[in-house]
Formats: sequence, structure tokens, C-alpha cells
Amino acid sequence: MPSLSNKSGANIGRAMKLPTPSTTSPVFGPTSSGRRSSVKPLRIGILRAHQGDDALVRRLDAVTDWCHCETVVLDNDTDFGILNNFDVVVISDTAGPDGDAGDTALKQAHKHLELLRKRQIGVMISTRRPWRYAGFDSGVVCVSADGSFEQARGVLTALAHVRPMILQIDKQYAAMQRLGKSLARRFEATNRELQLASRLQRDFLPHESLSSGPFRFYTLFRPCSWVSGDIFDIFRLDESHWGFYLADAVGHGVAAGLLTMYIKHAIRPKRILNDGYEIVPPSQVLSHLNDLLAQQGLPDSQFITGWYGVLNTESNELKYAVAGHPPALLFSPNNDVRELHGDGCLLGLGVGERFSDETVTLSPGDRVFIYSDGLEPTLITHRPPLPKMPVFEDGMIDMLRSPAPSLMDRLRTLLDNMPGSLAQADDVSVVVLDFDNMQSKA
Repeated sequence: MPSLSNKSGANIGRAMKLPTPSTTSPVFGPTSSGRRSSVKPLRIGILRAHQGDDALVRRLDAVTDWCHCETVVLDNDTDFGILNNFDVVVISDTAGPDGDAGDTALKQAHKHLELLRKRQIGVMISTRRPWRYAGFDSGVVCVSADGSFEQARGVLTALAHVRPMILQIDKQYAAMQRLGKSLARRFEATNRELQLASRLQRDFLPHESLSSGPFRFYTLFRPCSWVSGDIFDIFRLDESHWGFYLADAVGHGVAAGLLTMYIKHAIRPKRILNDGYEIVPPSQVLSHLNDLLAQQGLPDSQFITGWYGVLNTESNELKYAVAGHPPALLFSPNNDVRELHGDGCLLGLGVGERFSDETVTLSPGDRVFIYSDGLEPTLITHRPPLPKMPVFEDGMIDMLRSPAPSLMDRLRTLLDNMPGSLAQADDVSVVVLDFDNMQSKA
């Protein structure tokens, strides 16, 4: 509420609209017809900043019909709970306009105002120096000690009228604060759990660099949140075969992250026989995984794209199968680049889906680049219907041919510098297989 002085008394009617009776706010004093109201009188506590005569306070003390006044002395021995007995408080400051701004009484009045503000009690200050209270605006109104008694009565009635609403708002605010603290604790606990889940998921991934003779694997993992919907792995099947895959669960976050753990457990790259074992063809690995997922009856369209390959390090032959995944890229040392296509739908659509086995023989200097669809907007400007080659971003092909360690660093930098990188839209994963030309000659 605005602070009012004697000179601004004429503006009170505009600055403060007197309340009308309602079912939710109390009505104080007699009715307009002069008959006594059935509601209780206004309870007023009077604090004296000075012991000088205050005509306004004297008139309030003399009133018996619409208010009851009680002088209160606040000191170290006072039970401040007594303030809750009042609907409104009057502070009487009888010092003149030229009174010392640093006097003890003024400091005491300021201290009382802070106390009353914490208790949501409206205050009317009877004073000739209202500017000394300019720092107190909400719920504090200054009136002239020599001003109109009806003006003072209107101010007191208005302050008392709004107090129940202020107390209710304060109660709701306190409840919201408690709720906020409770939610903050829950969010903090959830955040710790997600950090642990993220660390565990990363522990299940292979090292960023693995090698077998002239073949080297490199990986990049960039989840868009704590837990990723991407999963990849690289593993030795026997002395001359390596298996590797990249799968991408639809969506991201906790649900997709849990699904990736199921994928890792469900992939069966070898079949144990009575007299040994056999390496399962990529198409059958994906078919088995598809049937397991379909039998789970996963809700909310929890489907998976996947790419699975088996590398024979003796024949340099790569067999692979694709399940609705972006085609891998094959870079040759003669500057040729093409996509490795295969037939296969998303994993988990239905039992009995079939996937094709494809074969490519690698030559020294070749690179196979496998990526999740979270990287596609960074690499490609336009993808026509398959099997046509996509249109790559300017300079992207040259970057994808750069040495693998440098390529991974440049991809990280590129992702970091993209607009919205702090709120990455999707998980990004990359698996690179290099056939080292120098190692093969050795």
C-alpha cells in the first residue's frame, strides 16, 4: 500500500478502496444505518515510538463501538505471540518533521515494523515524518498525526479487512515452500540415481578403441540425457571373428535405457553344439532378438533399429544385417563412398520377421562408418528414397575420411557447437571399423 502524508490525504480514496462486506472477509464497526454490527469490533494494538501526545491515538482510545485499543510495550521480556491478538497495529510517532533520523525511537519503530511484517499484521503509522518509513511499503500506511480521524478509520478498516486474505496467502506460500523443498530433495535423489545409471550404462560399453591385427574399432557415445537409448558392443567371437553391433531404441531416457540393457542380454552371437560351437549369422541374430522383443508386448511403440556385423579377420569378409537402421557408410581409399544396404524392418514389430544377410569384402584402407539416427541431421542435408545416396553437408565426406581419433574429436566439437547442443534432441553413437593399410602391408 502507498505511504500517505498529510498533504496526500486527499488522494486516499483513489489509493485505497474501502472494502465491501463479503462472506470471506470480516466486517468491522457499525453498519451504515447506525445500528451496531453483529461482528466483533476491530482489535487495535498501539505501539508508541515516542511518549508525546498523539491526538489521533487519543481519539482511538476513546472509541468503544467499532474498535478496542490496547497499548503494547515490546521489549526483550515480551511474548511476541500477543501480537496475534490484534487485527491491526498503530505505531504512534509524535516526533516533529525535523526529528533526527537516527534517534533511538525511530530505530525501535523500524524494528517493530520488521517484526509485524513477518507476522503479516497491517500497520498504520501516525507520524509527521512519513518519509522516514519509505522502506516499508507492503501493509504499511502512514497517516498524518494531525489528519482526519475518518481517514485513519478507513485505513485501519482496510488493513484489517485484507489481513485474513494475506494470512491465507502466506499459509499457502509456506505450504508451497515445503512442497518445493520436498520436490527438490526428490529431484536430487532422482538425479543421483540417474547419474549412477549413466555410469553403469557406460561401463557396459566397449573401450573407445580396440584392435585386431590390421583392423581397428573406434567408438563415440553422446547421450542426450543421463541414460541413453543407444547401445553398441564389440566382442571377439573366436581367433578370427569379431562381432559388433549398434542398436537404437525409439526415444531416449530411462525407458529406452532399460531397453538397451535387455538388448545387450538378448543378443546371442554364438550357438553351442555338442561338438563345439557355430557363429550365428547376423540375420539370425536379429531375427532371434526381434522375436524376443515382439513376445514382450512392449507398450508405447517401443521399437528398435539395429545393425549387426561379423568380421572375419582372415578373409577380410564382413557379413552384416540391418533392421530399419540408417545404412552404414563404406569409404574406400579410391575416394569412393557408398551405403551398405540390407532388408529388414524395425525390431519388435512382430514375431517371425526375416532379415537378409549381406556380405562385403574389405580392402586395405577401407572404413565402415556405422551411426545412430541422432547423428543423421549433422551429416546429411537431404535423404532421397533408398537406395539413392544421401546429400551430405559441405565438407562432411572429407571430415569422415580423416584419421579416426581426429574424426571423433571433430564430431564432438561439431555436436557441441550446434544450436541447442545443451539440450541435444537425440542420442548419438558411432562405431568405426578401419582396415589399416600400413598394418596390412606389414
